[in-house]
Amino acid sequence: MKDSLMKDGLLIFDMDNTLLHSHIDFARMKQDVGLLLQEEHLSLIGGRSVSDNLSSLFESGALSAGLNERIWQRISEIEEEGLARAVLEPGIEQVLPRLAERFYLAVLSNNMDAAVHQCLTDLQVAPYFSLICGREKAPVLKPRPEGVRYVVSRFPQAPPQRAWMIGDALIDALAAFRAGIGFIAYNRSRYENWWRLNRQPQLFLYAWDEKAIGEILRVTAKGE
Repeated sequence: MKDSLMKDGLLIFDMDNTLLHSHIDFARMKQDVGLLLQEEHLSLIGGRSVSDNLSSLFESGALSAGLNERIWQRISEIEEEGLARAVLEPGIEQVLPRLAERFYLAVLSNNMDAAVHQCLTDLQVAPYFSLICGREKAPVLKPRPEGVRYVVSRFPQAPPQRAWMIGDALIDALAAFRAGIGFIAYNRSRYENWWRLNRQPQLFLYAWDEKAIGEILRVTAKGE
């Protein structure tokens, strides 16, 4: 999709449970990763995402390169299985073209890059996004802020104060806040305890509809 010369800013979307419902079995992913980590007498730290655990373990040198590769291969297998049955969040196909008229749109996902592209293409929403970024493109995965900063850097015409992340999970909010941009929460089919954060989302959305478009325009117009 070609961008117009003037846009109101940048919206960075998470994918799972935000743009689509993927059926990825995150409980099984966590279980399988935990079992593999036991091979090197390691374990996941509670309260932190699988990706954050693995990044910390690998960067500290506690996790060998070989096992790290095997773990991510297992994660990719579970992702592919879930994404094969993905469906769009209700209403998103009507909302995206409206938002694309006003904003640059991007996707930032911790999922495998090729799988993200394929899934969004299969669901016929990829053309609305100027950038689609999976984990191979992101410098570090969410909740670290480097991926958000990378996406923002690709849109010099939309400075950080005119950029917002939209996601369903604490890791999305943390990545956004740490990168210095705004955050909009979307929760339809899952619960997230946003009150665990020191800073609250600027907007809470529970459906993709005309009201959601109006609320996004209202919040972004204030530049909060």
